Amino acid sequence: MKKIRLFLETYRVSTLFVSVALLIAGCVVMAVIADAAHEKQVRESAQTQAQILADSISAALAFDDEDAIRQYTNALSANRDVVAVAVYDDKGRRVAQYGEDLDPARFKTGRQNAAGGASIGVSAPVRQKGRDLGTVFFRQKTDTYGGRVARYMGAALLLTFAALLLTVTTLDARALKASYERLRIEMAEREKAEAALRQSQKMEAVGRLTGGIAHDFNNMLAVVLGNNELLLRRFPDSDPKLLRFVTGSQDAARRAATLTHRLLAFSRRQPLDPKTVSPAQTILDLTELLRRTLGETISIETVNAAGLWKALIDVGQLETALVNLAVNARDAMPDGGKLTLETSNVFLDRNFADAQEDVVPGQYVLVAVTDTGSGMTPEVIQQVFEPFFTTKPVGQGTGLGLSQVHGFVKQSGGHIAIYSEPGHGTTVKLYLPRSLDTTETPVLEPSRRADRNRKDLAVLVVDDEPGVRDFTAEALVELGYDVFSADSGDSALALIEGGAKPDILLTDVVMPGKTGRALADMVSETLPNIRVLFMTGYTQNAIVHNGVLDRGIHLMVKPFTLDQLGHELEALGRA
Repeated sequence: MKKIRLFLETYRVSTLFVSVALLIAGCVVMAVIADAAHEKQVRESAQTQAQILADSISAALAFDDEDAIRQYTNALSANRDVVAVAVYDDKGRRVAQYGEDLDPARFKTGRQNAAGGASIGVSAPVRQKGRDLGTVFFRQKTDTYGGRVARYMGAALLLTFAALLLTVTTLDARALKASYERLRIEMAEREKAEAALRQSQKMEAVGRLTGGIAHDFNNMLAVVLGNNELLLRRFPDSDPKLLRFVTGSQDAARRAATLTHRLLAFSRRQPLDPKTVSPAQTILDLTELLRRTLGETISIETVNAAGLWKALIDVGQLETALVNLAVNARDAMPDGGKLTLETSNVFLDRNFADAQEDVVPGQYVLVAVTDTGSGMTPEVIQQVFEPFFTTKPVGQGTGLGLSQVHGFVKQSGGHIAIYSEPGHGTTVKLYLPRSLDTTETPVLEPSRRADRNRKDLAVLVVDDEPGVRDFTAEALVELGYDVFSADSGDSALALIEGGAKPDILLTDVVMPGKTGRALADMVSETLPNIRVLFMTGYTQNAIVHNGVLDRGIHLMVKPFTLDQLGHELEALGRA
């Protein structure tokens, strides 16, 4: 009996030692695998950052914009893990560099040990439309051999202790499951952060491109639209064929202006003028327009919650967003259906906000637009806010409708969500920031046309673009105003010093020398009662900060029509 017990005891001890030995060996293997995985992760991280930089600078490299390339490259200096970055064009010329010298002839990918530590080098091609524009060379820190051993030594000891403990006792399945869940969450958060970084850099690139062309492009459109409108007004009885050509060019110019405005909205670069408004009243005012737009086969229902809060929003942009959503709903219901516009008060808590992108917890006014149309698949929903993405046939959509709505809502400090299922319709929810001001901002109703007998008022027009300046001056004469004109801020000040006393200053914002804002401040010192109306094709921060128009500023966006000019001047007089 004693021999049996001794045998069993010896067997258990031997089994324990064998199990421990096997587990220690397993720990070593795990450490090697983990080290390889860490090395791969560092390499993938470096490759991802290099490729993001390459994609971000492709447009700048194509246009030889070295300042923009250096800005993107130097921005990586905030990351302490980045050792060096260099950008070379397709001719082998170095365009920008941060950190140590990265000569393509001597650059080596993979791990490299040096006096300063270990690093991993990668490269990424800069391409645009299939054409190679250059190469990004990127080097990122990683652990030295000693650091790798030190990192896993403690882990190996802990794993050995854990292995012995688990051999003697049992495996805690719940702890393992919790660890796996934490790892899964961390991986998901990392993927989300990388996706957000890519989206942010894409937005910045589109915003730079749009802002760069918007000012000059809208100036040109203002000249085309304005001169055509003056031609139609002054020669209404001309040859019908000639008038047809003029109206055709008018329509094309308007569509071009709308496209530019939509791009600015998507990239969150449009100037917003938020006011305290009632979304329910906005929907009520739009109902008749929506009925004409949607047609008789689609019914409209509005459901407004009692005690609805006011929203702090640009009412004009909100109306445009609702019309865009209604048009999308109409296209999804070719055989007819029902459109429901619903409002309510909501509170987004911290848990909801943390699970979304750029959402602040707090009180919002919800505007939900629901249709009974064909719905969308999850794959389509993932792309609906991307610019130029559309499921409509060629020629029936620009793909900027939902991206414009998304950009407007986000720039306003709100949130947008979309829910859809194939065959069961779609709901788009706009979360608009609540206004704590209980007084609703009145909407000035413009007259049907400007008063032509206004010779008691004089307007000083200032614009460095001759075509825009000449059209605006002619338009003001057509509306019945006395007109002074100047091609710069200095010329405008010289006119005032020479005795001119305009009642209204109508000035461009972006001009060489003195900006429109600086000119307005200087003129107001001499003529304190003068009223100021700014006009712009695109402005980034002269009178707009954080996407919102400065308080007390009146702005007219180019291109504009004679009626819009007359309405803005009349509204300025009543403000």
